[in-house]
Amino acid sequence: ARTRSSSRSATSSTASTKDSEDGSFSFGQPRHPPHVVTPENWARTKSNVSGCLLQGVVPFRSTPASGYEARLQTKQVLSNANNNNIATNDDEKPSSSSAADLIVVNRRERARIFARMFSAQKGARPPNRGANIVVTIQHDNVSCSKLQKTLYLLGTYYNLFLLIDGSGGFAGNTDEEVREFIKKYRCDLLNQGPKGGGSDDDSKEYELNADILPPHRIAFSSTSKGRIAFVRQLHGAELVVDCEEDVTKELERFGFRVLLYPENNDGTTSALGKFLIP
Repeated sequence: ARTRSSSRSATSSTASTKDSEDGSFSFGQPRHPPHVVTPENWARTKSNVSGCLLQGVVPFRSTPASGYEARLQTKQVLSNANNNNIATNDDEKPSSSSAADLIVVNRRERARIFARMFSAQKGARPPNRGANIVVTIQHDNVSCSKLQKTLYLLGTYYNLFLLIDGSGGFAGNTDEEVREFIKKYRCDLLNQGPKGGGSDDDSKEYELNADILPPHRIAFSSTSKGRIAFVRQLHGAELVVDCEEDVTKELERFGFRVLLYPENNDGTTSALGKFLIP
């Protein structure tokens, strides 16, 4: 199975370091995962951050995603406060309620997604905040606004790892062609490339970026066996979301909790986005 990822953030004193150009890693030097947020009392002289890891993975509490909503809310409140200061009269003062309620609104939207995910399983509860989860999506709908919103809400609550099913999507067989394919879809998914056509307000509000989902946590696999191997090698995955019944059955056989969502072949809307946000 062909899988391309450096998703595991494991490190030892001789682990790998990140190459800035393509997000790959080289060996022989102490590794500092690019998305780790070390504690304030962490000595700057320490090059080995293995003390921040949990089973070789950077935990959610040590990633930028864990505090993303709070930082965004603070930024919006301050921006509204500055606008209030330059307003000439009360009628022109913008309301800060939308910024102040951002976390509450996202919590409500996330609860709706959880209801869709677990309503079919009697008594099932979502994993606790910060849990490792693995989500599989199709390669041809990465810019779908419903998918962006779904992954945004999951990525700001869980330690998200994303698998893109590249079945039939790889443009070539050489390593260079595969790297370009991966780079393109990572950029599209994280909204790092040139913008296409117009998008609605909802898609602008819920846009993925590298703070929520680091690029090296986006993996690609051309086979179901590759996805199964990825999940098994990732320690502590508390939930797996996939669209293939064979993958679900195989992972359940190994004791994983798996959510199966229906495939969607209309070519315009993400199957996962359509399932969780009707």
